[in-house]
Amino acid sequence: MRAFLAIPVFDQVKQLRALLPKLDAARAHVETVLFIDDGSTDGSEKLLAHGSDPVLTQPGNMGLGAALARAARWGLTQGFDVMAIMASNGKMQPDELGRVLGPVIRDEADFVTGSRFIPGGQSPNLPTFRKTVIPMGSAVVSRCFGQRITDITCGYRAFRLNILERANFDWESPWMRRYGFEQYLYAKVLMEPTLRAVEAPVTMAYPTRGPYSKIPPLVGWIDIATPWLRAAFDGKGFEDVTKP
Repeated sequence: MRAFLAIPVFDQVKQLRALLPKLDAARAHVETVLFIDDGSTDGSEKLLAHGSDPVLTQPGNMGLGAALARAARWGLTQGFDVMAIMASNGKMQPDELGRVLGPVIRDEADFVTGSRFIPGGQSPNLPTFRKTVIPMGSAVVSRCFGQRITDITCGYRAFRLNILERANFDWESPWMRRYGFEQYLYAKVLMEPTLRAVEAPVTMAYPTRGPYSKIPPLVGWIDIATPWLRAAFDGKGFEDVTKP
């Protein structure tokens, strides 16, 4: 199975500089590391330009969802089977990619998301607000979607690209440009009985002080919740591969 790792980047030169030397641990599990520069202007774009990994450059700050959708399209065009996702902010550990990617490669799952809340997972310095809100949101999703989920916001993920080819929804739609791609796709996978979704234990390490997220208060969390609500009621999903 051909797998690649997609890393979206937007104005995180300090974190990116610290991440780059650690990526060899991730390269052991994938054929290619792909960066998506989402309109950086802080020097991140220069770091990426001087590296040897392929870079997709967005025309501006289009949003995380747009960056991931473009990476997925690139992966399909290049003939890859599996796409993994890791943030460039340093919270996710490259040496844990095997935990996330492994179930897909071993044909144990079609979609894997990391969790800091299951045995083996951890989240040093996790802010109190997130320590409360993420489990609460995960509990609501578990009840509504019929599967036990512990960490709906963790972006450390891997999935088979062919699920996008089965989708009867437009996963490149403009409304998905912020957090829609990740959250809506995850919701639809959970709703599809022919797809296997599991969690894998990961570490999400937060800084001891200073800004720890680019998600804006309130508005950002509404943006994360909206795709779940839309997925629950829009009646869309995946083509039935069992039909001739």
